[in-house]
Amino acid sequence: MKDNLGAAVIGLGMMGERHAQVWADLHTTDLVAVYDLVAERTNQVASDLGCTAAASLEEIINARGVDLVSVCTDDQSHREACVAAAEAGKHVLVEKPLATTLEDSEAIIAACEAAGVKLMVGHICRFDPHYTACRNAVADGEVGDIVQVFARRNNITASGRRIGPRTSVAFFLGVHDIDLMCWITAARVTRVYAESVSKVLADLPAEDSIMTLLRFDNGAIGCLETCWVIPEGTPNTLDARLEVVGTEGRVAARLGGEGFEQCSQERARRPDIVYWPQMHGRGEGALRRQLEHFADCVLLDEDPVITPQDARHAVEVAVAIHRSLDTGQPVELS
Repeated sequence: MKDNLGAAVIGLGMMGERHAQVWADLHTTDLVAVYDLVAERTNQVASDLGCTAAASLEEIINARGVDLVSVCTDDQSHREACVAAAEAGKHVLVEKPLATTLEDSEAIIAACEAAGVKLMVGHICRFDPHYTACRNAVADGEVGDIVQVFARRNNITASGRRIGPRTSVAFFLGVHDIDLMCWITAARVTRVYAESVSKVLADLPAEDSIMTLLRFDNGAIGCLETCWVIPEGTPNTLDARLEVVGTEGRVAARLGGEGFEQCSQERARRPDIVYWPQMHGRGEGALRRQLEHFADCVLLDEDPVITPQDARHAVEVAVAIHRSLDTGQPVELS
């Protein structure tokens, strides 16, 4: 078994840079190279982390010593990098969502299967203890037969303005909870009906909020709330909740601050201490656990906890949400 894996990162936005920092820090991985379409960004991150600054997609994928690749490009751009990495024999960790179309999702899955490489989508919430506790309780039968599931993921307007021109609130925020609802309940979505409104972000144009009703194959019903126009002055930039009610009990998780608050003369803030907290000079939390898990799966030849078909289903549901918005009708999933 190889002691250390060589890692590369494609796309150096906020998440890509964090991936690079973790790969550089883990005991089981070495950061070999990074690449972004913006050359200055590539050079900056490479200089900060002491790795190669690749000048093209081809160069980074074929860089000597690369075993796995983090794809952290825009949602709609995942296919090219993932397929190229798989065809070069590299294991692929791609930020959520897997893609924004079923065609691209299936092309990525097929390329990885054909090459015999591992594929995992970064549904980071599965590495958040709030949600794993809900999953464990449901799996242990503590809520009985599931009656209903509710999920909320709301973000501040700055997120909507920054990301709205490139993707939708259903793909950027909602796909987290689509995956969580299915994972925690061990069920698949069979029908969706969605409504949206656009007032704050009408100039982009983008939906401010999407509300979706869902039917699951275990007979349960669900409600998904996604919004990225909550006020900038809100203490926590993320307001996320999940609740499962069953015939025998209930479990619920609430995120946004997690018991830590900072105050100044101007405002109070509740910074993240779950997903990417800094501890003793390094990034910890759910993102680190996610990347450690993927590296271990490659080293030990094990299957990731997030399967390609799980990730594809989350895309399928998000696509159906937009089809429902377009038609004004409920949409059945195959």
